[in-house]
Amino acid sequence: MRIRPANLVVVLGALGGLGQAGCHSVFGIEEGVLRPSFEVSGAIERDTTWYADQTPILAGYVTVEPGVTLTIEPGTQILAHAEGGILVKPGARILARGTKEAPIVFTSAEATRAEGDWRGLIVCGRAPLNGSPGGVRQLDVLPPGVSAACGGTDDDDDSGEIRYVRIEFAGRNDGLEGSPGGFRLEGVGNRTVVDHVQLHRTEGDGMDLRGGTVSVKYILVTLYEDDGFDWALGWRGKGQFIGVVMGDMRGDTGIQAGQGTSDSVIDGAGTAPSDPLLYNVTLVGMEDQYGPNVKLRGATRGRMFDMLVASAGVSSLGIDEEPTHQNANQGLLDIRHSIFASDDNFEDDEPGFAESIWAMAPGRKNRALSAEESGLPLFTGETVHLSLVSGAAGLSGAIAPPDDGFFDPTALFVGACGELCPEFEGWTAFPAR
Repeated sequence: MRIRPANLVVVLGALGGLGQAGCHSVFGIEEGVLRPSFEVSGAIERDTTWYADQTPILAGYVTVEPGVTLTIEPGTQILAHAEGGILVKPGARILARGTKEAPIVFTSAEATRAEGDWRGLIVCGRAPLNGSPGGVRQLDVLPPGVSAACGGTDDDDDSGEIRYVRIEFAGRNDGLEGSPGGFRLEGVGNRTVVDHVQLHRTEGDGMDLRGGTVSVKYILVTLYEDDGFDWALGWRGKGQFIGVVMGDMRGDTGIQAGQGTSDSVIDGAGTAPSDPLLYNVTLVGMEDQYGPNVKLRGATRGRMFDMLVASAGVSSLGIDEEPTHQNANQGLLDIRHSIFASDDNFEDDEPGFAESIWAMAPGRKNRALSAEESGLPLFTGETVHLSLVSGAAGLSGAIAPPDDGFFDPTALFVGACGELCPEFEGWTAFPAR
């Protein structure tokens, strides 16, 4: 697969010659076609629909209140100013059902866009969060005047559907205790549908899963400043077809799991540590990134199969802290049938635990290759490659995902894509500004 960004020369020329009309060309609005826009901020307290022939503008932070559903039509473009963001509270639902031909796009309202232009999208559910009494905790990445207690006891909670959605230039964290990233799922239950979602040019983490049981599919994170795919606080969902490309923004890791001690079992909490099940993941690093491409810590558990970890500048795999080492040695944390393809694949810097010995144990059937043997054309800043070249190592040696109604058991390749990658084409985009 070759996914090419928009022609930046044409876009910049349009901005220079057309003034405000040039913004229309940036955001995909046809010249001469009236598309009414309206500003929105504050609480949405009754069922609301945003239509494709309108342009909602997030002038401030928007909250979808409990019992309310926000529906967004396919093809809708949502613009956001600096304080703009959306929080879907526990008991509320968002139905953002885009299509391949008409994706829903959340992006910056600025004429010249940049990472961190706006706050991002947070969905807050009623499934458990580890380490919190009753599985509930106050969300700590909201601006002043906005609050929500996320989590609960309902693994089967339903926060809606998010399909064929792009979230661009998000993650602004000015004035916040933490970083919201581009797309945070906090205590979200397994009846929520999340598939075909792209995070592009995010300040902070791309996709952040905190607790809950939601499963995710066809996730693409391109260019970010911290971690591409992050989980903690007891995320116990599934994931398949996940691509993370660090690109030119010098991020930290492709996957970070269990930051701090967030996945330790805490007496009296009544919740469980993170334990996701992942298949078909591609992580593409860069020469001067800050951390290993896969960083597992904080007593996380989890099972990962058919991963391609490529071109990491520091190392492909780091497993940190004694509780995480114990999980790895006991089989509660595992990586199998995967390929590490970097010039330095294993961290091997903590006493008593060597990632190289653990990962390359014969029963795991992992392979350690050089970056040149990844089977991926390297990221150039102009093209994203997730498909494998003919003869690539990843086209053999995979294990079939389970046929359980969620996973695609026919995906017999290592990484997010085989030689073809149609599910990531047509609805994704890679604007520089």
